[in-house]
Amino acid sequence: MKRQKIYEFPVDKVLNAARRKSIERNIEKNASLAPKDFEYGWDEENGDLLHIVIDPVEIEVEFQQDKVELFATAPLWARVAFTEKKKVELRSLVETVLVDAKLISAPK
Repeated sequence: MKRQKIYEFPVDKVLNAARRKSIERNIEKNASLAPKDFEYGWDEENGDLLHIVIDPVEIEVEFQQDKVELFATAPLWARVAFTEKKKVELRSLVETVLVDAKLISAPK
């Protein structure tokens, strides 16, 4: 399986404990927008890395000082089914969570 960068968002503010909690609340609040059930959790070694698993796709959201990068890892058969429409839906879902957590400004 190949890890692929899907999106990058410039951030207005860096991740901190309060924003991390806000992200968790917003993930739960917006869970119904996801195409199917998923699991998520923060990396134990790198607290700035959020793992989201929407079987069979593994998503990593990496929070950096000036940006948030979104990566996906999936088997070949799943990558074929990961259409542009589904990428846009994923981007929208992540963007909603980041806006609600006040890490980025609402898109114009």
